[in-house]
Amino acid sequence: MILDRYILRLWLGPFMGGLILVMGVLLLGRALKLLGTVSDSGQAWALIAELLVLTMPYFLLLTVPMAFFLSMQNTISALQQNSEMDALRASGISYTRIFRSFFGLVIALWLALTYTSMVLLPQGQLGFNNILTKIYAMKGVITFSPQRFTQGFDGVTVYVDGEDEQGTYHGVILEDHRDGVSVIYTAESARFVMIGNYLELKMQRGVRLEGQADDQRMLTFDDYVVSIPVSDGNWQKRVSSEHVTMMTVVELWQAMNKSGKADAVAEWNRRILLPTTVLVLFFFALPLSITQKRSGKAGSLIAGIALLVVIYNVQLMLHRQVSQGAFPGWTMWASQIAMMWLGIFSWKRAEQGHMPKVFSRVGDWLYWLHQAIQHRVAHRWEKKS
Repeated sequence: MILDRYILRLWLGPFMGGLILVMGVLLLGRALKLLGTVSDSGQAWALIAELLVLTMPYFLLLTVPMAFFLSMQNTISALQQNSEMDALRASGISYTRIFRSFFGLVIALWLALTYTSMVLLPQGQLGFNNILTKIYAMKGVITFSPQRFTQGFDGVTVYVDGEDEQGTYHGVILEDHRDGVSVIYTAESARFVMIGNYLELKMQRGVRLEGQADDQRMLTFDDYVVSIPVSDGNWQKRVSSEHVTMMTVVELWQAMNKSGKADAVAEWNRRILLPTTVLVLFFFALPLSITQKRSGKAGSLIAGIALLVVIYNVQLMLHRQVSQGAFPGWTMWASQIAMMWLGIFSWKRAEQGHMPKVFSRVGDWLYWLHQAIQHRVAHRWEKKS
């Protein structure tokens, strides 16, 4: 128990510091982005604070696994650099026993993150979108958040990739299913203008698709205008069933089983798999840290960051492919299971003292890179002085 408490004390400080730092940076970036949206409101800062609280579940799903993994690496590296690890191993204590306390901790984090992903995340998405709806209504204009599906109109869904300084949207997708037939518009750019009780979508250089399969008709255009009646200038309050990212667990399960839509399948798998990232990273912490003794904490940190980049980019790529129907949903599981198996295998090899050669080679390469950077920095300082 004394060893467990000592290990946890070494881990807790870097974990809390890293979590607060990364969360602070993410929240600051989001606050600056929201400031332009709510700056016209008399309650701007109160609205920003509320919006930031609602985005925290998503940020926690990203930052907690990172902070846990990097702080665990820091703990292992500290034990190695101070030769405490060598003393413990010489006493016949296994790595699994040394880091026994982390096993219970990672299970607790996984359960907490699963609750966050399945319950708090969709609640936050719904609340976030409803507050933005109120803001747009108070401003008397309608705007669209980049890279978000806007469904504030009856029968119309709008997606924009970005907006320039002149207020022109780029990468626009519009789905109009007011008449019971889905009509999809894609345009390079568009401007959305309120004229009385109508919103006019003036699109440039795009394609209009109507119908399905053999009955589908396509029309290319240079300019096209779609008018949408907005009776009182206000958007209706959004409900969770409007989009998969806002659906409750029950609603999402029903949508996935009844319609089998690709976006519902992708969202269901994403919510389950995101929390398991902390389990995957846990098993990689030991093998990536004990092979970096020559390069110290810097080598371990570089290797850890590289792994984080790989894991999160693979997850993002597969989620996009599944949501577009290009890949089946099980591919998201296959990737996560493969990474988990590799992590467990590497931990077992580390326990036996037989790490794969690729880990030692990565360690040597990081050591060389670390030394080269230090040498170059020192050489430049000598020239300046």
